[in-house]
Amino acid sequence: MNQNKKIWATIALLLTAAIWGSAFVFQKFAVDELSTPFIIASRFTIAGVLTIIATLKKIHRIDKGYLVGGLVAGTTMAIGNGLQTVAMTYGTPPGKSAFLTAAYCVIVPFMCWIFMKENPKKNHIISAMICLLGIGLISLDGNLKITFGDGITLLCSVAFAANIISIAYYCRGRDPMLLTMIQICVAAIWGWLSVLLTGGMPQSISIAAIGNVLYLAVFSTALCLSLQSIGLKYINATVGTILLSLEAVFGVIFSVLLYGEEITLKIALGFAVVFVAVILSQLDFIRPKEEIPPKNTEN
Repeated sequence: MNQNKKIWATIALLLTAAIWGSAFVFQKFAVDELSTPFIIASRFTIAGVLTIIATLKKIHRIDKGYLVGGLVAGTTMAIGNGLQTVAMTYGTPPGKSAFLTAAYCVIVPFMCWIFMKENPKKNHIISAMICLLGIGLISLDGNLKITFGDGITLLCSVAFAANIISIAYYCRGRDPMLLTMIQICVAAIWGWLSVLLTGGMPQSISIAAIGNVLYLAVFSTALCLSLQSIGLKYINATVGTILLSLEAVFGVIFSVLLYGEEITLKIALGFAVVFVAVILSQLDFIRPKEEIPPKNTEN
């Protein structure tokens, strides 16, 4: 493979991780003024329009398989983003949200086991145990209780894991960009239905809130999903996933710089433990022993 393509793919995935990391802060700023349903609806509507334009020449290829896959992927995406946004309204700061959300990397192998009959490897089991330790350090307070917002964030990581599984399943033999466009549009529809049911339409919107939503829509959703598709096309999937997991690290950096989040030693240690779990979950570092060839007994 052309080395230049690998380099550009790496840059694309690193940029995606950085933008996704910064998006936690802009998402937190947005919930200070707007309702969760409206943020989801407007974010995915704008991203949907952009991705429709980008895939306009391919729309004639949409069939029942694309629609079913888009419905499943779009629903899980809407649930994941909705839970993540709601958690922030209950006080979960951006940096903590980034690392708790990253637990989806550890959850995915077990969902593959349940839904796709792919047995988890030993490193997946070890990573899950390490991740639980990290989550405990991040979330458990002095009374050994997890805050409501942190609990919702962990549920959002399960939804994102389900989203990845659905995309992996329905992308087989299909155009990933076309499926991405459909899932974004489905998420937008769920967002507007939630707005109607909850009355979450704002009476007025500030310029700052508009900027936050536009950042989430244009950069975090439309641009990043496109960069992700391009990057994973030209780079090893395991390496790509590790690069994307840096989203959690960038999330803390931007949260400290832009949001003023304070990181205690206990939480920092939890971040480090979760990050190690995420990395180990992507590496097949425990391999079966190679069979020793029989000795040649001939003289």
